[in-house]
Amino acid sequence: MKAKSNSLVVKSAVLCISLLLTSAPAINGALPLMRNALDVTNAQNELLSTVPSFMVIIFIFLSSLIERGLGMKKTICLGLLLAGIGGVIPMFTASYPIIFASRLILGAGLGVYNSLAVSLINALYSGDTRATMLGFRNSMESIGQSVLTFIAGLLLTLGWHWSFAIYFLAFPLMVFFWITVPETSTRPQDDPTKGAEQAKERMNPFVYVLVGFAIILVLNSLAMSVRFPSIAASIRGDNFNSSYLLSLMPILGIVAGFVFGMMNKLMGKKLLYLGIAIFALSDLLMGLAANNFPLAMAGLILSGIPGSWCFPYIFNTLGDITGPRTSTLATSLIFVGCNIGNFAAPLFMSAVQAVTGSDSLTIPFPVLSAIFVIIFLGVLVNDLRGHKKPEVSASN
Repeated sequence: MKAKSNSLVVKSAVLCISLLLTSAPAINGALPLMRNALDVTNAQNELLSTVPSFMVIIFIFLSSLIERGLGMKKTICLGLLLAGIGGVIPMFTASYPIIFASRLILGAGLGVYNSLAVSLINALYSGDTRATMLGFRNSMESIGQSVLTFIAGLLLTLGWHWSFAIYFLAFPLMVFFWITVPETSTRPQDDPTKGAEQAKERMNPFVYVLVGFAIILVLNSLAMSVRFPSIAASIRGDNFNSSYLLSLMPILGIVAGFVFGMMNKLMGKKLLYLGIAIFALSDLLMGLAANNFPLAMAGLILSGIPGSWCFPYIFNTLGDITGPRTSTLATSLIFVGCNIGNFAAPLFMSAVQAVTGSDSLTIPFPVLSAIFVIIFLGVLVNDLRGHKKPEVSASN
């Protein structure tokens, strides 16, 4: 007998699949050792962390087609299966092309069920339960990234190959989800009394502004996490294990998310300004770090906080400016933007180094700091002109 969707077991299974969604950077602590073992450039090495996002982008759009043919439950299980297979392959090879291909398979698996992890909650739950589940789902991503990064760091002591063992988690999650969660559908039912109104609905142009903001937010976070191990190794030595420090970023994000409601009540829209300002400061600290490890660590730690304040603005604003016909596409576009930021992070850093003619590992961060200063000024000028944008609700 299938458990009811409101049961604790079903809710746990629905939430647990999000543990892997942000796991691609979890092996970043192994990158310095992998660069030496694989004899590749720094840019090629860093792409192993972010190239899964390229496939996530593609398969976010393909997932709806796959879901129509297989159903949501089988599609999510397929995604977990691909993520598990692609994730563990590097345990058994030292070939860069094979590892690169395996990371593409990992990205394809994560992309297959990325947006379905949200759509499943929308399909199974409503009202306060839905809002609570969506909030918990976001925390599960951060918890998964933190725990898996920490475990990958522990396994790194056995050799860089072992860090990829964290992806074995996909298989028990797949089995747990398959035997627990009932089949359902994401297809909305049309309201015949509103057919003409729904057919005329168009995407609000401000959605694309939010997508651009999401790209910058994720690009910045990934640039921090993917470059910090190399910066730390250049200061402390090639054998320095930075995985434990990297695991602090999502933990701080979880804490920041828990206090978001209280701070939003006190500060309102000013909390968005604070988040952008902290991003700018963290990048500036990392840019000035050079051979100063405490300064680099301060920049890393600070960067883990403001995303939990800026992303609620994006998703809550999205809910206010889209209708039933465009909300799903708008949400997918935000996820695509996030993964573009993931994929573009090492390319952006390489481009900055090429343009500036500098081989400094920290040179991209003053540029990112300047970008956030521009965003801060843009939001400020826009608000001063009276173009009011929906604020984040403290209840989310």
